Amino acid sequence: MGALVTGATGCLGAALVDLLLAQGVEVTAQGRDPVAGAALERKGARFLPLDLRDPQPLLPHLRGVRTVYHCAALSTAWGRAADFQAINVTATQHLLGAARLAGVGRFVFASSPSIYADGTDRLDLPEDAPLPARFATDYARTKFQAECAVLDADAPGFRTVALRPRAIYGKGDRALMPRLEQAMRRGTLPLIGGGDSLIDVTHVSDAARAMHLAAQAAERAGGRAFNITSGQAYRFRDLARMAARVLGLDPRERRLPYGLAMALASGLEGFHRAFRPQAEPVLTRQAVASLGRSLTLDISAARQVLGYAPRVSLEQGVQDYARA
Repeated sequence: MGALVTGATGCLGAALVDLLLAQGVEVTAQGRDPVAGAALERKGARFLPLDLRDPQPLLPHLRGVRTVYHCAALSTAWGRAADFQAINVTATQHLLGAARLAGVGRFVFASSPSIYADGTDRLDLPEDAPLPARFATDYARTKFQAECAVLDADAPGFRTVALRPRAIYGKGDRALMPRLEQAMRRGTLPLIGGGDSLIDVTHVSDAARAMHLAAQAAERAGGRAFNITSGQAYRFRDLARMAARVLGLDPRERRLPYGLAMALASGLEGFHRAFRPQAEPVLTRQAVASLGRSLTLDISAARQVLGYAPRVSLEQGVQDYARA
């Protein structure tokens, strides 16, 4: 049976399309980048340049689809609350309804561990760890709302699973490594709080494989969310130094106290809201919290229920990104 991958022109979606095609699955790939879509078609996928906020054009393409992998999202650190709501929540609700109508049997959703962030250090969090009373960003808020909609839709014959992959990087990464590389190519490696924070990362191939495993395990995993990481936490400064070495860079390290970095980010955000609302600030509060506070996840549930085991080490993953 076929599969639909949304957000197929993004980092995770593209890797998932590659994985499914390699296993002989008939893949329909939805996305917004026609150039990347043409590349997917050359590999053997069928590309749909459709907007998920309008479910009607998608319905005919769901006939015969066994599994929907929903990777599409507005995942930037900057944007209008209404856009996050429309793309992350409303589009997910529409896709769930269309999938049920079409007789899809499994729905796997790429959620986000940003929902755990509360401005403090949080270590080895299980999936049922307490969530903040107020989410740090519109992105985190809307991803949680979408996740709830997905898991609430779980039922016999329509199994839904959510994954929370932490800091996806590798080929196609447009967030973690590119931003770090850009800073280092300017000659400076900013270390918020001295770079002591612990973070988990997930190579994109591991994240894609976890999505496929979730679909295969949907009968026993339905209605649940699972953390996904590389299985090892790193100090940010060690991760950044490894990236600099692999990329052949030698930036000057600059330590920023957490409070000062947050104040700078707040000031930049205020300036951009007033004068440049369409442009993302070079430093945001989300970035400061992500890089300056520890956040690590317990993946024992994914190991036990999904059969997930990370395969790509950090150095291998950074080399993969550098080659790409």
